Amino acid sequence: MQKKIDDIDVRWARQLQKEHRDICYQQRVSLPTPVISIVAGKNRLGYWTPGNQTISISRHLIENNPWEIVLEIFKHEMAHQYVSEHFDNADAHGTGFKTACDILGVHPAFAGTGRHGEEHIAAFKGTLPEKAQTLLRRVEKLLALGQSSNESEARAASRKASYLLNKYNLDRIAQEDTDTSDIRYLYLHSGKKRMETIEKLILNFLETFYFVNCVIADIYDAQTDEEYRAGVLIGKQEALVVAEYVYRFLLDTSRKLWQDFRKKHAGQRTGKVAFDSGFMDGIRSNHEMMFQAQEDAAPPGDTSLPIAAVTALRVQCRAENTLEKNRLFPRLIRDRSSFRMDENAFRQGMEQGRKTHIHRPVAHKTTGITALLNR
Repeated sequence: MQKKIDDIDVRWARQLQKEHRDICYQQRVSLPTPVISIVAGKNRLGYWTPGNQTISISRHLIENNPWEIVLEIFKHEMAHQYVSEHFDNADAHGTGFKTACDILGVHPAFAGTGRHGEEHIAAFKGTLPEKAQTLLRRVEKLLALGQSSNESEARAASRKASYLLNKYNLDRIAQEDTDTSDIRYLYLHSGKKRMETIEKLILNFLETFYFVNCVIADIYDAQTDEEYRAGVLIGKQEALVVAEYVYRFLLDTSRKLWQDFRKKHAGQRTGKVAFDSGFMDGIRSNHEMMFQAQEDAAPPGDTSLPIAAVTALRVQCRAENTLEKNRLFPRLIRDRSSFRMDENAFRQGMEQGRKTHIHRPVAHKTTGITALLNR
């Protein structure tokens, strides 16, 4: 057993050295690669020892958190290394350390002073504001109504949910609640080296309608010792909750509808990309209809939101999220792909997409959790 732990410790240390080099490249920083030590203990999740040029990272941290959290703690310790190298150990958590955190792109939740590692993690995960919790409870009820077999009722529930999300964000910005320090990010991956086209299409759709910026990047999984291609959602916490929910719903629904399509067309294997593209075009068409400045698009008892206001809202949220995106990915390269179109599969996918409204998905096989506030 000890040998097994030692082996994985070596692989984790090797990966962190790779991450160190990559962070220095991304942030255009010059730091010598330190010794990486994986240590036992829960009280100190990470620490820098200037005497022997070592960054120590807790095994408990790696075993109990996603890799992106490990990296934030790691970058915090790199900031201490930067202070040692460039400010001659001038301070522990003072002005020099804050400057180092800015240079290395440490998230504000992990750049604070006087906190233990667990407090940094808690600050990053945070607690949703009461207004956001109230919003999500209302949206959750509407998603349940969205399962109605009556298409007009399902469409009305979807419109109401979208209206509430837009109204909430308009009110937030009108009240000048534009603090970008509470913008977070979330990695989503399905354990594959490459992303499916449907995943990329959903990310693009979420960026348009759900107040998040989306990026495609690689992320290491410490449990499998593998790197995977992942979608990264960036936005306010409540936006991440809704966007992840919609992402998983659309991904599961698209896969089911594709299997149904294959059965009806004698097991056709080709055309999935075209079908998925049509499906997402149909979904996008549904959402665009929700924002038309027409009386019948407004939820009962409310007035429709002006198109100009909704457009300005999207621009504002994108600008807020872009600051965090640039911190995470200062040298971002756009992921581009192309494909040949299967017209029949595309048309069938679009028809299914237009019939689909976001609603409560089937309970998760393992946890049973579907509620927005319990994710």
